[in-house]
Formats: sequence, C-alpha cells, structure tokens
Amino acid sequence: MKKYIPLIAFAAAALAAIDTAFAAKPSTVPTIREWTDGTGAAYKPSPSTRVVTPADSRASLVVYARDFAEELGVRHCAGEPRAGDIVMELVEGESFGREGYSIESTADSIRIRAETAVGAYWATRTLKQSFDRTGEFPAGTAKDFPDYPVRGFMFDCGRKPFALSTLKKIVDICSYYKMNDLQLHLSDNYIWLHNYPGVKNAQDILSFNPTAGGFRLESKVRNLASTDLFYTKAEFRELVSYARRKGVKIVPELDVPGHALQFVRARPDLMYKGSVGRHRDLERAAMLDLSNPGTFDFVASVFDEYIDSGVFANNVIHIGTDEYYGDPESYRAFTDRLLRHIKSKGKTPRFWGSLSMKKGNTPVVVDGTEMHIWSLDWQKPLEAVNAGYKIINILDRWTYVVPNGRGNIGCYCDDIDTKAMYENWGPRVFPGVAPSNLPKDRVLGAAWAMWNDNSFLTDPGLCGRDLLARIAKNCAVVSERTWLEGKSARTYDEFLSLVKGDLKRLGAEDPAPVSKTFKTAKVKKPLYRTDELTLWASSPVNGKVGFRREGAEYTFDYEIPYGKTVELTFESANRKATLKVDGVPVGGTPRREHFPDSCRYFTLPF
Repeated sequence: MKKYIPLIAFAAAALAAIDTAFAAKPSTVPTIREWTDGTGAAYKPSPSTRVVTPADSRASLVVYARDFAEELGVRHCAGEPRAGDIVMELVEGESFGREGYSIESTADSIRIRAETAVGAYWATRTLKQSFDRTGEFPAGTAKDFPDYPVRGFMFDCGRKPFALSTLKKIVDICSYYKMNDLQLHLSDNYIWLHNYPGVKNAQDILSFNPTAGGFRLESKVRNLASTDLFYTKAEFRELVSYARRKGVKIVPELDVPGHALQFVRARPDLMYKGSVGRHRDLERAAMLDLSNPGTFDFVASVFDEYIDSGVFANNVIHIGTDEYYGDPESYRAFTDRLLRHIKSKGKTPRFWGSLSMKKGNTPVVVDGTEMHIWSLDWQKPLEAVNAGYKIINILDRWTYVVPNGRGNIGCYCDDIDTKAMYENWGPRVFPGVAPSNLPKDRVLGAAWAMWNDNSFLTDPGLCGRDLLARIAKNCAVVSERTWLEGKSARTYDEFLSLVKGDLKRLGAEDPAPVSKTFKTAKVKKPLYRTDELTLWASSPVNGKVGFRREGAEYTFDYEIPYGKTVELTFESANRKATLKVDGVPVGGTPRREHFPDSCRYFTLPF
C-alpha cells in the first residue's frame, strides 16, 4: 500500500492545481468566454490607481474611461501608463467583434483591448463585478465576446407609469450585466376594458375619466399624452443619452394599430368600425381604422414628432403591431407602409411578429427590419426565418412577467421561472423547432418582458422599487443565456447567490423599512418631493394627509385640525404605509384616489 502513496499525493496535488486555476477565474455575470490563469498576485485597485487612455483615443472611449474612473473613485488621464494603472485602448484585427474585449491582468497593471469603445466598456463591467464581489481581479487573461447582438429587456411603462429615476435604475441594471437593449413600451391601454362599470360600448371607453390608456411622452397632439405622468421630450433625450453612456440602447415603442386607446382618444374619428370577430366589441376603442386614409398619416406624424426632433435618437424604433383584430390585408398593408416609413427616416423598425395569424396576399417588407417572436399562435419562428426576417426570441411561455404581488411563477405570472430558463432556455429555443433550423445569422438574440397588465382597475399598487429585485435577477439570467449560448458550468443556485449579492449595490434590493418625520401644520406645499414620491400634510385631493406616488394620489383618513401643529411620521415596511401623529397610529390604510379596491401595496419609495 505504501508504494502508492507518492502517486496518490501527486494526483491530489494535480487536482489542487486544477481547482486553484478554476477558482482564479473571475465570477461574473455573464460568464467570461475564455480565461487563461496567470501567475502572481491579483490586481487590487487603490487610491493611486488611474484609468488611462492613449492621448489620441476616440472621444467615445474617453467618455467610458472617465465614467469608469468615477465609479472607482480614481482619476482618468490620457497619455503614458505607469505601474498600477488600468489602461483602456482600441486595437484592430483582434477578432473581438463589435462588443468583444480582452483583459490582461497582473498584480500591478490591467490592460483592456477592444475594437470598439463599447467593447472596452463591457470589459469595465467585468472588472467592476470582480472588484465589487472580491475587491480584486485575478492575474490572467480574459477574451470575451457575445454570441448574440441583442440581449434585451422590454418594460411596459405605457399602461402603468414609472418615475424617470426608476428607468435610470433599470438602465444601470442592464448595463451591469451587459444587457444592451432596453425597449420601453410607451403606449398601451388596459387589457380588460369590459370590466369598467357602466361601460356598454366603445364610445363609453373614450369618454371614461380617468382614461384607461397610457401614452408616456409629451406630445403636441391634444389628448394624446397621459395626464397622470409623462416624460418630457427633454427628459427622454437625457434618458437616451444616459443609457448610451452605459452601453445600453433605448428602443422606444409606440404600439399601433391595436393597443392604441390613447391614439383613438386623440382622434375619435379614426376608431375602427368593423367587426372584431369573437372579441368584445369594446376592443374597437383601442383599435385604429386602417381603411381610413387619415389613420396612417396621423400615426406617421406621431412617430415623426419624435424622430425629427431627435427624441428617438437611437437607430431602432418599435412600431407595435400586436393583437389587431381587424382585416388581415388592411393590417398587412398598414404594417408594411409603417415599416417602410420608419426605414425612410434612416431607422431600423422592429415589430411584434403577427404575420402567421394575419395571413394574406399583401407583402410586408423584410429587409432592414427586426421581428419579435412573442407568440407561436401569432408568429411561427420558422415561417419568419424562411421569409427572410431577422428575429428576436421573446416567446411568452418563457419570458413574460405580469407582476401581481402574489408570488406565482410561470408565463404571465408574477415572475418567470428563471431556474428553467437558466438550465434550458436560449435564443434559439422554441417548442417544436430544432435550433439547427434557425440559422444564427437570422436570430438577433433574445429578451424578456415585464407587462403591467395589472394596471388601472386591477393595479395592486406595486411601484418601481418593488420590481427592481426581480428585474435584476431576470436580466442576469437572460444575459447569461444570450452572451454565451449553452449551459454554464455553474449551478443555478451558485448563479443566483452571485446575483443576490449584487442587489444592494445596484439599488435593487427589496425596500427596507424606513420612516420620515415632519413637524407641521396643515400646509399646501409638499413636505417631501422626489420624482417617485411626494408627501402632503394637506393633499390636493381632499385636504387629508397623503402622498403622490408615480402619478397616483393616496390619502390617509386623517386631516390635521386647523391651526394645530403636529408631528407626522410616515412609515414604510413590507409594502405597507403607516401614518403616525404625535407617535400614535392614525388614518388606517391609505386609499388611492382612482381604483382603490385593487390597491394592496403601498411602499413609500423614500
């Protein structure tokens, strides 16, 4: 037995060496494609660290370098590097592709190389994650690039309003995980229009106040923009610019010719007048009449308002086109014409694939377009690919979330099954379709979607802060499966532990208990104001103590007596809001001004 001891010892040492090499690979989301272990100590940033770019660097690289230096709390400078620096440079001929990069790391330097500025920026996300988690980056060499150019998240802020700061937090989350495509669904309407009491026909929906539709951009068209919350053109331009500095492309979506209640409210003469088949006739209130020559001109003018003014500054614009119940030929002709119109503006149009459902003889332009595959009933992926379309996988049965607060998991539920997605999903995964039948040059990538169908009459009261944790988790999973196609060596639990550790630094963890106290009489001016939350000693709704949160007004059943000064304490914990007056709870559960019956959650996003 003794004669085998040296062999066993040798094997144990070899296994230890293998384990050490594997452990040295940085734990990042998404996983680094190629890693070669180096020798020596890891690189640790210090107050003397500099982020250095060559003197003749492109402006875009300098912007990314400056932002990275600011994140690290160090200086950026241009010129020759020295020991301890992080160097970012652009090179040619390295086969990195548009978003790829390499990182060479030793104990006293890090060098980033990329062919584009955005590739170099993704390298800084790899470093940032490693610094955040361990305080260092191991010695070695990384070579990394994505399998797919579209790694996306679609967020419905059309039905339910969200503060601009919430959108910026979502940008930060996407950027952290190298998610480069944030589609903002800016217009839509309540799904279950028939639930409104006293509503008998489509015309009743148009006259209903408050409206059952949302359009979240400032507009020169009367009655088009929502009155509860919209983003000014200046704010949206700034959001696009903010996202671009973080490697994220904002893709704006205005949904037509269905899901178009606000368009119809602005132009009632353009309401669809035909049959909606098996669907309720009330649906006509949210459908445009494609037989009316004025419809296309109106829709095109709305898109032009934002394209021509530079509000829609990026190259991709989404035109909607889902769930229209009118005539197929009219639908196909309208879709074709709008796609061509967006292309004529120098933009790439994206749309919800619906041509399998809306079969007809009218051709719909293929070249220069992007199609979402969201429902196998509405669009078969093979039909789209065989017709020549470039597709994005956002299939509902895997990727659709409709927050309700109940914690149920699955398609159209409170959250998606991220474990199943992590282990079995990918951009070319469609039921009944072999991935080999979907050429990689026709699959642009994949995305997931958060639909706020639970809005208006059925809004449970979840605010942006309540949604950020699941947004971060789901973005991380989609990033992992789209950056590097195929299964990871990490288990789902190992992956999830990494992401949970990220939530606090991303500002995405579930809201902690918090309170604010004010000594006040009954005054009309706000006690506290951000774009997410306003606190009132005397609400403009009814004079009671209350708050405004993401476009909606809430009041407690308490009014400060005239001429009296009290101490108001607003407490928020476990998605509940409590009011105390001079230390005593009063006012009960807050009541939302409109649609109070469905509201269950009252997080105060201080």
